Amino acid sequence: MAAGMKLLTLPFRLMGVTALLSGTLVADVVITTDGSRLVGEVVGMEDGNLTLLTKYAGSVRVSLPEITSIQTENPAYLRLEDNRTIEGIVAPADAGKLNVGVPPVLVELENLQHLWRESEKDPVTVAKDKLAKANRMKWKNSMGFDLTGSSGNTEDFGLGLRADSTYGNKLRAVDLYLSYNNSHKEDVTIVDETKGGAEYASQFSDHLGWYAKTDLESDRLEEIDIRATVASGLKYILWNENDRTLSLRAGAAFRYEAYQEGSGNNLDDPAIDFGLEHSRRFSDLLSVETDVTMVPSITDFSNYLLTQDSALVVPLGKKSPWKLRSGLANSYNSTPAPGKEGLDLKYYIRLVYSWE
Repeated sequence: MAAGMKLLTLPFRLMGVTALLSGTLVADVVITTDGSRLVGEVVGMEDGNLTLLTKYAGSVRVSLPEITSIQTENPAYLRLEDNRTIEGIVAPADAGKLNVGVPPVLVELENLQHLWRESEKDPVTVAKDKLAKANRMKWKNSMGFDLTGSSGNTEDFGLGLRADSTYGNKLRAVDLYLSYNNSHKEDVTIVDETKGGAEYASQFSDHLGWYAKTDLESDRLEEIDIRATVASGLKYILWNENDRTLSLRAGAAFRYEAYQEGSGNNLDDPAIDFGLEHSRRFSDLLSVETDVTMVPSITDFSNYLLTQDSALVVPLGKKSPWKLRSGLANSYNSTPAPGKEGLDLKYYIRLVYSWE
């Protein structure tokens, strides 16, 4: 009886061993120029680098010039530099060459442009999808709130609101903003200003773009009925990446300032617009943003307007729409109304809600 049971269980044991061996034998092999034999699953190849998924080192990238042969257990798609696409199992041939499919097609390794598996998308299709997504115009909006106050020996209260909207993509965009700030101290108004503006910017090469912008301001404390600046010119883009941007701009401008009656000399002059825009994301929880603008009059360079806003931005959670913006903003007018300070300096902490 025992002998019979052993005979019955033997085929099942053999089947298990066969399945185990087949599972360990089904693997792709990459041989490098230094003789290393890398075993795993060839995921794909693009940008001159082959990706191999291994059990012992995770995902490994190998530069194409460092590879002498590739072997796959299952079919793969290969695209050559002449845009021919070949499908089949890859087997090593002479040095620097591969056999692909049945009947075998001899392929020079150095002519390999892309490699992908049946379960993956063609890298050309993936690149087109990424480009289409990057070029898709969409809205991004934010609303910020500043509140300050104290009571006791002094009574003061401050309110700040700012709304921003951007419609665009990585290469071109329209930016709109509107802000209002009002502060009282001992029932005396110390800040009462309204600002708004719009800018269109378009990048037409890796490092060059153009822009057109306008800024409007009304400030009761500075006794300015309306201050308007219109500018257009070129941008030089040093960086335009996901984690950092930096651009310099310069262009022709026009300044117009109308003061309350008897408060100052109105201004109606051509000018030059200089600017710097910078942002840097250090992590998912910290970034820095800076915007500096200087607009001197052409007829008198000592008559200029300088504005600057620098801030630390801290998201309140990785996927939270809320951010905390802590910054320093200043506006300097070299020719203020008589009896008024040229520099307006503001420290602020702003709670910002963003949505698309």
